[in-house]
Amino acid sequence: MKTCTTAAAITVAAACGLANAGVVTVQYTGTGQGRSVHVASPAFNGNVFAGQLRHTISGGLGDDAEYNGNHVTFCTDLSQRVTSTPRTYEIVAVDEMPNSTPMGDAKADAIRNMYDFASGTQLLGGTSTDLGAAFQLAVWEIITDYNPSIFGGNLSVTTGSFRATKTDGSALWGGVQTQLAALLGAATTEGSGSSDVAGIRSSGYQDQIVPIPAPGAAVLASLGLVCLTGRRRTTSL
Repeated sequence: MKTCTTAAAITVAAACGLANAGVVTVQYTGTGQGRSVHVASPAFNGNVFAGQLRHTISGGLGDDAEYNGNHVTFCTDLSQRVTSTPRTYEIVAVDEMPNSTPMGDAKADAIRNMYDFASGTQLLGGTSTDLGAAFQLAVWEIITDYNPSIFGGNLSVTTGSFRATKTDGSALWGGVQTQLAALLGAATTEGSGSSDVAGIRSSGYQDQIVPIPAPGAAVLASLGLVCLTGRRRTTSL
């Protein structure tokens, strides 16, 4: 199937967990809210599900154990497929995805801005099909076409290298268009997003964006400034 405490303490904990990231086992378990659409892009041309994807992460050790559990994810990699067979993935910063052509800091910041704007509503089981679809389409559009040197970021799913329609080739639903306009507008706001999101990346299967779980109380209690020593800050999440 093609488918694609204190706030300061939590931020420190998330950054430490991602900096220490290792490998986890990831299994695709189904879709959530979204719509089937037709996309044309350098990575894939054809009909595809755009919306929430459900993945289960297991096998995380140490700091990575926080990721174990069920997650709503969004795809960054149209060229590959999900799999219901458990596979080994690595946890990385969003700017290091997709595995084939990492998006870099500017696109990652734009995606984090969208996560800030949506405030978690895009992850809810009861969210609208329009928002689920729009959020995924916006992620693909940013990864493919975003140019921070152009006013508005050169973001549009009707022009450029990434384009999307209904499966019959007609214009997207009005609700999806409205949500897309809001999300892509938020993506290009000043500054970098603060949302805690990371990537799960594989060389053979579809890469996904996953929220960084809030660390447990025991982890927070044990954190100190030494955690940051000698480690690159991988998120400004």
